[in-house]
Amino acid sequence: MLRIALSIAAVLFSGAAPSANEEVRHFPSIVYGQILLGPAASRYETIFTVTARRNVAATLDLFAENGEPLNASFVVTKGVVASTDSTFRFYVTANQPVRIKVQLAPNELQEDVALKTGWANFRSTEELEAWALVRILKPDGTLVDKHVLPSEKPPHS
Repeated sequence: MLRIALSIAAVLFSGAAPSANEEVRHFPSIVYGQILLGPAASRYETIFTVTARRNVAATLDLFAENGEPLNASFVVTKGVVASTDSTFRFYVTANQPVRIKVQLAPNELQEDVALKTGWANFRSTEELEAWALVRILKPDGTLVDKHVLPSEKPPHS
């Protein structure tokens, strides 16, 4: 059901423009990708969890270190890739967590070394609670390290 709602939301909000009354939650550091060569072979993933007190449409934007849009595959329930882009629009049902994993785009999954770093913003017209789980795994899936990152207000220019 969540997959259907996320797919519909992705289509419905594909033309939405940012609004002056949007709330923004910021993650200054994200990482995803893989290094499959050498003794430190590993996979990196960032999994966002988002909740809201009210039903609301939301947008996740990814940026590279230089501020350019950063493409990723957005993975939702049961490993389904919902979209591949730098922006992902979705719907949050009140008090129901939405989990979104960012991973390499399909064409980058074939590379032995493909590591993406940058930052992320969540936007919505209602207040969101968002946090990220950043995990480092061995290629066989064994956990090497993990960090939970809270979101923050975006930096002011």
